[in-house]
Amino acid sequence: MKIDKKAFELMLEKTPSIRNPKRRLEQYETPPSIAAHILWNAFMRGDIEGRDVVDLGCGSLRLSIGAHMLGAKRIIAVDIDDEILVQDEEFLEENKYERIVLIESDIKDLVMGKTNTVVMNPPFGVVRGSRGIDLVFLRKALEIADNIYTIHKYSKGLDRLVEEIVEGFGATIVWREVIDFPIPMMYVTHRRKIYRIKTVFYIIKRRIKG
Repeated sequence: MKIDKKAFELMLEKTPSIRNPKRRLEQYETPPSIAAHILWNAFMRGDIEGRDVVDLGCGSLRLSIGAHMLGAKRIIAVDIDDEILVQDEEFLEENKYERIVLIESDIKDLVMGKTNTVVMNPPFGVVRGSRGIDLVFLRKALEIADNIYTIHKYSKGLDRLVEEIVEGFGATIVWREVIDFPIPMMYVTHRRKIYRIKTVFYIIKRRIKG
């Protein structure tokens, strides 16, 4: 595929934003630079092109659209928010992204067969009522995929817990990278123009038996 990472990031900047973000769902969009970094890593490791990809908590589809651009065979985009899925469906119909399939589901209730790759930016689990939701996403990803590309709010305790969960599923963290995640002022509770959250980008691989 004749595209470089910078050009790819510029293309992702043109993807739609969430019209009505909901704080209770922690709908913070993945910045184009971070989305491009996650997807480019997956692409270079052979986990996107020609593969089945699942985007858990797809939001406005930035990761799904990026996976489509990089040649994924099929992308299943899952979200609990029916309003955002209506927006997504309109965009897909207008732009003819025929390899992206939308599913409305709570991640806890999602039933799905095995897939090659999961890409996701799950909720950070910091809003009251959603504590630990990021680990629910992680466990679901580990249930269904051999290759997982995910980002989580950093803490030493959470990092240890992520490693324990991954090991319990017979998988391995092959890459950790600390990334500053910018969140603009978007909810009434916000008091600063931009918040910078310390996050960790994980690449997780299922161990090969034998």
